[in-house]
Amino acid sequence: MKLLQVNYGRALAKDDDEQAARLMQSAIKIAGVRGLLWKIWIYDDEERMAGGIYLFDSEENARNWGDEVLEKSLKLHPGISDITKRYSDIDGDLTRITRGPVAAAPE
Repeated sequence: MKLLQVNYGRALAKDDDEQAARLMQSAIKIAGVRGLLWKIWIYDDEERMAGGIYLFDSEENARNWGDEVLEKSLKLHPGISDITKRYSDIDGDLTRITRGPVAAAPE
């Protein structure tokens, strides 16, 4: 498994109707990304930042999405800036103890 954490600046707040509609369409598309086990969407309107935490079944699938598609896709949305990415491994045994959502994923 490989975890991908993405953070970016976001000019528009979560309650912007046009942005919400675009993000809903993005969520539907992202749900079909090869090897994606889950994504958690994060935001902080006060700090004007947002991002996501993705869990992939393999490093190859994580990097195919993160390095090949993600930044291009984000840049299509107005007001997105300062995109940062970080790839990490997870400790499945410890994460399961603390109820992290990895039980269905092979180690």
